[in-house]
Amino acid sequence: MPIWGWVCVGLVAVVALGLTLIVWSEGRREKRLQRDGQTVVARIILANPSLYDTNAAGFEFAFLIFTREADPSERHLNFLGQIAERLEGFEPDESEPDEKKLAWALETQRTMGDVVRIPDRVTGGREVYFATTPVKRRFLPEGKLTRDYLYLRVILKGGNREVSMIEYPNAPSGNA
Repeated sequence: MPIWGWVCVGLVAVVALGLTLIVWSEGRREKRLQRDGQTVVARIILANPSLYDTNAAGFEFAFLIFTREADPSERHLNFLGQIAERLEGFEPDESEPDEKKLAWALETQRTMGDVVRIPDRVTGGREVYFATTPVKRRFLPEGKLTRDYLYLRVILKGGNREVSMIEYPNAPSGNA
């Protein structure tokens, strides 16, 4: 076999190993979230438009804000909506890395792999978080977004902040 053949075989092996590592790592993260996380309700402030239809797109993420409560009441969702409105034109404190990440995500509408606390000056002192997460269609009633909120499993301990979408309680999923 010529040298380029061996190079191709090596590249395929490296890619396969990398994908295996990613899948294994994601599986561990999901298990940790199920074991150690808490369930919360997150208000959607921005979502890929394809999520409101049954035609899937490649990357389907949502920008979310949430507290530590699993409260889908209109009162709680209205509170989160008010926080979302206050985030319009958000100016970060340049000395705060989390605020800079939040401002960057809001300004560019790009996802970030982190959960950040929204500053008290925006939330009135309440503990409110911002995250971007993939939306899992298999957990959506009718296989598309029909509500303005998602259920999440979150871990918010120190520097270890993680989030993942879970199925709505007592709701048939898109695969049912």
